[in-house]
Amino acid sequence: MVTAYLWTLAGLLFAVEIVMLGVLGGAVWAVAGRGWVGVAAGVAAVVLAVVLWGLFASPRAAVDLAVAKYAVKIGLFAAATGLLAASGARGGWVWTFAAASLVLNIAAVLPPYRDF
Repeated sequence: MVTAYLWTLAGLLFAVEIVMLGVLGGAVWAVAGRGWVGVAAGVAAVVLAVVLWGLFASPRAAVDLAVAKYAVKIGLFAAATGLLAASGARGGWVWTFAAASLVLNIAAVLPPYRDF
């Protein structure tokens, strides 16, 4: 039973992280302008997010500091939520994304997932 919970939570966390990257790219594209400038800004935002995640927040992070890990996670999810709202997305989508991100990431720091 616990194994199913752990793998389900891991899959949902991965999904919300991928959605966060898509939201960052799409929202930056919409806010920066929907032309080539927006495309370049959206790609740059995703690349920057992936680099930050890889350095500080991934399970095998190059820099293993808990403060940096949580700062990057909170910063990226907050930025994605704010940009989603700024890009004109409906409020329901913004609140759903924010709530799912918050609930899943809180569940990830609690046992038994924390020790997984």
